[in-house]
Amino acid sequence: MRLRATMTFGKEKEVRKFFGRCANETKDGLCRLELQGRKDLMPQVCRVYPRRSIRIGDDMEVTFELSCPMSARLFLENLDNIYLKEHEEDDIDPVWIQDVFNEKYYRDILYIRDKVIEYINSDVLLPKLLDDLYMYFRSLHNHVLSQDVDIKTLPVIVENDNGSKCSYCFYSLSIIDKVIMNDLKDGRIKYFDVLYEFSKEYNRIFGQMTAKEADYFFDKKIREMIEKYPRLHKKYKAYLSYYMYQMLFSSYESVSFYKEYLLGVVYLMIIMMTDLVDYLNGRNLQDVDRQVNNLNNCEKRLRHNVSTKKHISHRLDEEFIKENEGYKF
Repeated sequence: MRLRATMTFGKEKEVRKFFGRCANETKDGLCRLELQGRKDLMPQVCRVYPRRSIRIGDDMEVTFELSCPMSARLFLENLDNIYLKEHEEDDIDPVWIQDVFNEKYYRDILYIRDKVIEYINSDVLLPKLLDDLYMYFRSLHNHVLSQDVDIKTLPVIVENDNGSKCSYCFYSLSIIDKVIMNDLKDGRIKYFDVLYEFSKEYNRIFGQMTAKEADYFFDKKIREMIEKYPRLHKKYKAYLSYYMYQMLFSSYESVSFYKEYLLGVVYLMIIMMTDLVDYLNGRNLQDVDRQVNNLNNCEKRLRHNVSTKKHISHRLDEEFIKENEGYKF
């Protein structure tokens, strides 16, 4: 009866959302139906969740969504073990199926992903890593469209080593500020939403700064925070690896590597900002429960919200791509 009360009955039966949340979601972010052992009442995508399954050709990859609290906890507790493992059993139905298949292009994508993740897992520091991957994916995008080079030959590492000039502030805080204040917080659910409280604390710290002051302050304090908590650097690089595993495989058809990478850096900087706000407020950054809460809420609100993702993409078009490249996608 509870389930029927939250459903719409048109051409297709759908579970209504309330302020962006499923009516069957508990305050802990878990599924009430699953907790009650009633998977038979759940739609397919929910039965598979938090597994993310996608099929290309004869291969299927299954990863986990960090928007799930348990997946986020497993991720944070195993930062050294972000990798794919071969699994012979085919006991999970793919939620996404890529209909168009080109064997060579598919193998190229897998090769590129291995190369990129190997670079992420090297000793390179995060500021230079973000810049190098930005140049790499920009070149990759242009060469794929023009088909003028074997994309496997493109180097990930930029020969001109300007690592000392790189900043943790990949985007100006003017862009991140708009994402936090316009896309992340939701005043309608402020009474039980951790991200609403985060946005208030963020605004108290950064609200009176100019963009230039905020950029300098962010870079300086992130360096200070990582020096005190070195595991955070590992966390941010592990998130990039996790994102690359999902991003490149799912970008197979759309050839949207460059744009998807830029979106990933937005998500990463927001995660870094949640840690920084906690750090500046004197909270314990070894509190796994709070880190789980921040991580799965950021993923849920930003990366897995289609309308929010479109807003951020449009903002990047206008305020980053157009400014840096002189054109829009």
